[in-house]
Amino acid sequence: MQRIKKDTSQFNNKINLVYIRFPNNERLPLNSCEAGNIIYIFTPGEVTVCPYLIFAANTPQSLYSPKEFIVGNIFKHEDIAERLDTYKLHKKFSLGENNTCKSCYMQSSCDKGCPAAIIASGSKIEEVDKEVCPIVSL
Repeated sequence: MQRIKKDTSQFNNKINLVYIRFPNNERLPLNSCEAGNIIYIFTPGEVTVCPYLIFAANTPQSLYSPKEFIVGNIFKHEDIAERLDTYKLHKKFSLGENNTCKSCYMQSSCDKGCPAAIIASGSKIEEVDKEVCPIVSL
């Protein structure tokens, strides 16, 4: 994966490359969750702050219902813009609320990774994003 990133980085000036869920071999703090920066509207009109949260909540091992991440419905709720503005994933859930994150030397600079990946793994959203956390992979 790191080789792919290195080999494709030469195209950054021509196209916008986004390396999603690439290994964090550089021992840097994890990136932040983008929930709320993108919205997704499903065909029946349900609106979510992140489609990956819905997809993860639909996995058999998920501890969450997809409904927890649906903000409303564009066909049923006239206040959908307000609902989007007031839905704050990071206030609703405490990312990094676990012993590993709390005792980590990067605690203050780490953004705790992707909650959808944590949900898809069958863990509570407050747990460690184990696939990319450089601390647990040491």
